[in-house]
Amino acid sequence: MRKFLATLLAVSMIASLCACNNNTESGADSGESSVTEEEKKPLSNPVAVDENGNVDMKVALSYETDIDALIKDLESREPDGSKPVSKNTNPETLALFNYLKENYGKNIFAGQQYFQDGQYEQIVYYMETGDLPAIIGFDMIFSHGDQGINDQHIEDAIKWHTQQNGIVAFCWHWKVPVDIENDDVKGIAFYSDEIANFSLKNAVTPGTKEYEVVIRDIDTIALKLQRLEAAGVPVLWRPLHEASGGWFWWGVKDTDTFKGQYYQKLWYMVFDRLENYHKLTNLIWVWNGQAKKAEVNANTYDIGGMDIYPDTVDHSEQSIKYSTLASIMPESKMATISECGYIPDPDKVFAADSKVNWLYFMPWNGEFVCKATATGAIITSLGGTPSINTDRMSSEFLKGVYSHDKVITLSELPDFEGTEKIIPEYLYLWELQNLDKSPENSKLKDYKKE
Repeated sequence: MRKFLATLLAVSMIASLCACNNNTESGADSGESSVTEEEKKPLSNPVAVDENGNVDMKVALSYETDIDALIKDLESREPDGSKPVSKNTNPETLALFNYLKENYGKNIFAGQQYFQDGQYEQIVYYMETGDLPAIIGFDMIFSHGDQGINDQHIEDAIKWHTQQNGIVAFCWHWKVPVDIENDDVKGIAFYSDEIANFSLKNAVTPGTKEYEVVIRDIDTIALKLQRLEAAGVPVLWRPLHEASGGWFWWGVKDTDTFKGQYYQKLWYMVFDRLENYHKLTNLIWVWNGQAKKAEVNANTYDIGGMDIYPDTVDHSEQSIKYSTLASIMPESKMATISECGYIPDPDKVFAADSKVNWLYFMPWNGEFVCKATATGAIITSLGGTPSINTDRMSSEFLKGVYSHDKVITLSELPDFEGTEKIIPEYLYLWELQNLDKSPENSKLKDYKKE
């Protein structure tokens, strides 16, 4: 399924996060950290980088995931959803995990997938309800290894948690070379039909070109996650999403992929490098395989996700999708709508005869919330004010969702450790220009202006 995604790239240096726990188990070099004084906290194992701040591939390739041994270890333990699967979880991340568990089945968190720094979706929410989503979903789409890095999502995620006290989620639209064998063919992509030659089988096979790309990219992402870790930001981490189909290069697209368990092997490589090699402390793992054929061991995820995009208007509780997900993961794990085209009606989710337990819902960006053109461009009035897309939901429906006693929004979150409550700059600037449109009863009264 295609979703409108921003693809403008800008160049910035990869931060070298080396002044951290000098645990030699990773085989990485130690050095100076580039994080600010405010961000300095104990980190996971450093990622080895060269003089340009890029992943040191000689060091990176010296570690290989023993998939058979990893699976044997995972299968030796019964899944326990009462605690995170990560053995490295830091206090902030554990506190968030416990808070999510406490509310699971009792309430549902409002989320929204981030689009750009204009934050049009957030303005719509604020205009209509006086509040904002509790969770913002960001993307590692710009964090690849060979065509420049844009850290806007990282910077905005840090601000969202530390300045707005919000919850951060990240997916990864993982771009790989369009043709791994032909240097004359430029470009990177994540959609299968845009990739001429990049083998998933080779990607999990040491010694291949694809494998080297994959290792470099995972470690590049580890650097980004460590920036978030250093800033005290827990992350709902959702890599290799929508694996039930073949539209992404990592998906289970055919019988050979299924028989070879190539998607599963890639999942285990990502998990092992971040968990056991780099020892990230700030990850709550979200598996978004969506089908039995993409099943992975439950000791590698905390939350199971379904992405739900109905063809017609549908604000139901999505019981069929929930049943599918519940049938392929342990009961102790949390289930969530990790992406959606329509917000589920909380009255239906929490109806007396409802069988669903969704942790949060996450509408995708653009036209799923805002009125947009046929090309996906968001329509704004003079001053850059977007409006709600009434083809997706009415103003009354959205107000009802955000005022529902079972829906947790930003204003209702507890005060997380190390965070402030500051009105987001984009909202403050918008209010200055649109005083006549500001909501009469803002729910962010406790938030200060920086």
